[in-house]
Amino acid sequence: MELISTPLLEAAAQTLVGVLGGYAIDKVKDKVLKAKTFEGAFDLWQRGIHCKNLNVGDTLVFDGLISPFVQLFPRDPYTNAERWNKLYSFSGKISAEDFSNLEFYAGSDDALRTGAINGETLVGLYNRYGYIGEGILGIVPTNKLLKIIPDFFKPEFFGARVRVKGVLANCPAQHGFVAQGIFTKVGVPTQLDSYKEIPYIKIGSIHIYNSEADRICSLLGSPWAATDDKENPYLIQYGYFSNPKEIKTCLHNIHTSPKWDSVRVYFDSITSPSPSLSFVSQFIV
Repeated sequence: MELISTPLLEAAAQTLVGVLGGYAIDKVKDKVLKAKTFEGAFDLWQRGIHCKNLNVGDTLVFDGLISPFVQLFPRDPYTNAERWNKLYSFSGKISAEDFSNLEFYAGSDDALRTGAINGETLVGLYNRYGYIGEGILGIVPTNKLLKIIPDFFKPEFFGARVRVKGVLANCPAQHGFVAQGIFTKVGVPTQLDSYKEIPYIKIGSIHIYNSEADRICSLLGSPWAATDDKENPYLIQYGYFSNPKEIKTCLHNIHTSPKWDSVRVYFDSITSPSPSLSFVSQFIV
């Protein structure tokens, strides 16, 4: 049985693959003499991208949280509220399958941990006290990353506060096209996520904070699994990845769900109960 989530998950994977391999095409270069500095993802999106103070190819400095957990459907966080409002207020008919897919997609905070892929690592860049639905993607050579943060791939590691320097780039946002088709199919009058490309950062250097006070940070988001049960296509929890007790409870609830035997895709490549269940093994490599 094909998962009802397959088109969305395949499209999300194509978006992420568009980020991977960026270093093979174009190494990080300074386009301006003085890098532009941004405090967290909101500052980067609003002051940098929306206000056109930052262009593709520009060098920037980002101060915030770097995490092995990325957003499954990367997007502009300033569209989140409108997307949620449209989903829950439109008039018309929608199948349970379509609604489940759109609800999963619109949730914004679905977490994904890919691990290293072909010498590169996808990272999530967030505000210091971060939320997975409000970030931006980054890509960094794995060997460079592990020299600075050797614990990055440990199961319990959620992130660290850093200052990174890199270059703004774009990749195709395939998941936006797929989701737009579902919105149109069910008659939701919206152009949300109609962008053709999604910005990300090619990271050239990472500075990690040393003092205990400067290192304090947190990360909130949703671990998930996709099933082949049409009535219950997703198992989703919500909690702080930075709180070991809380995230342990979230994962326990997923693993002990009556629908666990129906799970076919798991969000975390590092802790996946089986390599064959991981999102990465099925959709990226």
